[in-house]
Amino acid sequence: MKIAWLTDLHLNLVCETEVNKLCDVILNTDSDAILITGDIASARQLCRQLEYLATRLMKPIYFVLGNHDYYGSSIRQQNSDVGRLAKKNPYLVWLSRSGIVQLSPDTCLIGHEGLADGRLGDPLGSTVVLNDYLHIEELRQPTKELRIKVQNKLGDAAARYLRKQLKSVVAAGYTKIIVALHVPPFPEACWHLGQNTDDNFLPHFGCRATGAVLKAFSLKHADIDMSIYCGHTHSGGYAQILPNLQVHTSGAEYRDPRISGFIYVDATTIEGRYTMYEPLKHCVTCLQGT
Repeated sequence: MKIAWLTDLHLNLVCETEVNKLCDVILNTDSDAILITGDIASARQLCRQLEYLATRLMKPIYFVLGNHDYYGSSIRQQNSDVGRLAKKNPYLVWLSRSGIVQLSPDTCLIGHEGLADGRLGDPLGSTVVLNDYLHIEELRQPTKELRIKVQNKLGDAAARYLRKQLKSVVAAGYTKIIVALHVPPFPEACWHLGQNTDDNFLPHFGCRATGAVLKAFSLKHADIDMSIYCGHTHSGGYAQILPNLQVHTSGAEYRDPRISGFIYVDATTIEGRYTMYEPLKHCVTCLQGT
């Protein structure tokens, strides 16, 4: 099984011709499915863009949302709208609602948005103000402290969901897990131009709550291999957190949606095989920004 991995597409910033070009490129790879790890389009265009991708590609599209997918709306409203869309479109599989997706007898896919929870780095001392805090209803708070409390709750909710999914993974007997997130779950996976993000940006670029759950699981289950795929920072990198826990963070450019790489799962044997690589030179572009 060959899965095309994309992230931080920001399709609201490009014209329909560019979206068509992207779809053509994906179709030409002969991928069996698509994985999108968030920031597909802004709230006003999100559902329309998802429907368009499903119509053009006619393959399973596994996805999670990113912070930009909520711009111009609220998390509550967007989750409701996307949930209704995913229920009626068989090609759209929203991992935050779908449960475990079996990819092979021993490999499964799980995921969640896992938005930045304001716990890494120096949350109170950070001078960074993202557009999230202006354009997402729940994050528009009168004080930094109140906004961080909201972020904490969002991170905790993502962690609870992943913990529940991981229990099901063990019960089902899977030995390999692919985890799709939007926001990197560890400081080591938050990149900017080849280096890890500093404490000023970390509160906005990572989710400590999801990282704690995933790391604790991997420490307890050394026989289960976990590979995490995420975006958000617009800079790419690889982090080996534990012998059985690794994170692929993809770079991205605004107004230039591209394939980040491919994930291979061997469906002919019990053993799963998945590897991220950059088949096109332009897939490794790294820019700061979210």
